[in-house]
Amino acid sequence: MEPLRQQQLNTSVVEVFLSIEEEILLNIAKILKQGKSLLEEDVERWQTEKLGQLGKLTQQNVITIAKYAELSIETVSAMLEEAGYEAVTDSEMELIEAVAQGILLQPPLPKESPVLEAVLVSFQRQASETFNLINTTMLNQSQQIYLNILNETTGKVLTGTKTPRKALAETAARWAEHGVPALIRKDGAKMSTEAYVSMVTRSMSNSVANEMQFARMDEYGADLVEVSSHMGARPKCAKYQGKIFSRSGSSNKYPPLSSTSYGEPDGLRGINCRHVFYPYIEGFSKRVYRPYPVAENRKIYEESQRQRYLEREIRKAKRQLAVAEALGETEAIDAAKNKVRQRQANMRAFINDTGRTRRYEREKAYS
Repeated sequence: MEPLRQQQLNTSVVEVFLSIEEEILLNIAKILKQGKSLLEEDVERWQTEKLGQLGKLTQQNVITIAKYAELSIETVSAMLEEAGYEAVTDSEMELIEAVAQGILLQPPLPKESPVLEAVLVSFQRQASETFNLINTTMLNQSQQIYLNILNETTGKVLTGTKTPRKALAETAARWAEHGVPALIRKDGAKMSTEAYVSMVTRSMSNSVANEMQFARMDEYGADLVEVSSHMGARPKCAKYQGKIFSRSGSSNKYPPLSSTSYGEPDGLRGINCRHVFYPYIEGFSKRVYRPYPVAENRKIYEESQRQRYLEREIRKAKRQLAVAEALGETEAIDAAKNKVRQRQANMRAFINDTGRTRRYEREKAYS
């Protein structure tokens, strides 16, 4: 299973970007709060005035992103280094002992391997480029969200469907729940900051761990790997738990790793996968892991996915509350508080039904 320290580093990266997202939304709310009296007098003049403040908002959001930029890159670099060298360290003693007993022929290697360092630096450079692009996307999307709120609020007021302040509060709340996208796909689909950053961080940490571990195994001449196991594994991974595979595919006894879901985005060691590979040396290693019953594993997996969904819903409601408070709209604040309470009640009911552990830190707001 993914080491606790690695989970903490992955979480830290996501938290940095959730903080950016919420501060961006609060910057929007503070700009919108200014001059609400004009909104009630002449919505078109209000819209024109607010359009003129887009540059000011953009500058504030640039400052917000810059404030976290160095922290995010440092955290990501540390995450990748930890993931890569921890995977190597976990395998090292097994490989050294196998060499000592004459099972592997490669002599012990220096810990500071140029090959490993090159793999790490390559991933760190890629990560820096990826997260700089995320920052750019979030900045651009913050501008679009602001413009959407202005246009939709104006439209509701002009058609007479809402009072000016209610139109602004409801529109801002809706966009606060949507959040600031971190990725726009080619087909126009959007991925939330949390979903995309979480996907990227876990994917990169898994990839650097695989590449560095496999590079080290190649240096020792080791081919076989054992797949770790844990309850609640997702379906594309569960059937491979606790089994031995040949990376090269040259084994007559064990199936090739290529016959698994390894290499697929939602497969073994793919995006959000918590499995780990360990070297398995025939005639030396002892098998550590085992499969779990299919039905029980599936039940735990589905419960974990439901809990993650409920956690996200609570955070969205808290984000709406923060924006409503920044706008200073009492009715919107009350509505958001009720939404938070209802979603927390849904979580309590779920926890009571399943007996799972509630993770309060996953429900917190970051503003």
